[in-house]
Amino acid sequence: MTTQDIDKRTNGESIRSKTRRNTKQLALWTGLWLVSLAIVSFGSKFLWDYHTVITSCTVIINLVMGYKMIMANKQHLQDLDELQQRIQLEAMALSLGVCMVFGAIFGLVEAVRLVTFSPNPSSILFVMGITYFVGIMFSTRKYA
Repeated sequence: MTTQDIDKRTNGESIRSKTRRNTKQLALWTGLWLVSLAIVSFGSKFLWDYHTVITSCTVIINLVMGYKMIMANKQHLQDLDELQQRIQLEAMALSLGVCMVFGAIFGLVEAVRLVTFSPNPSSILFVMGITYFVGIMFSTRKYA
């Protein structure tokens, strides 16, 4: 075994297998968070007629799922190699900047009467996801 092979292994687990495992965990917790968010959003209206106790319980469950998703994301980022961390950092910086600018103006367009509808804050999540994806693509091309 060469020194490069030793450097690529942590506690007997290769970086590739660690990344695969972390990606699966991140996907699992992100999916569970999304499902719990949908349950909070639609369950109150369609399943239990806004019952306060049930809605409060689903909100708490959603917060726990969100926490687990954040921790899975943190672990995923920590175990990436330096180049992958750099790519993620650049994509996240782009996403944060775009969402701050978009979110600030998006919240004001109704107040300054540029639109007649009430802007939905969840739209910012779509902008964030798309910007993050584009940032990953550009950063990957930049360093490839």
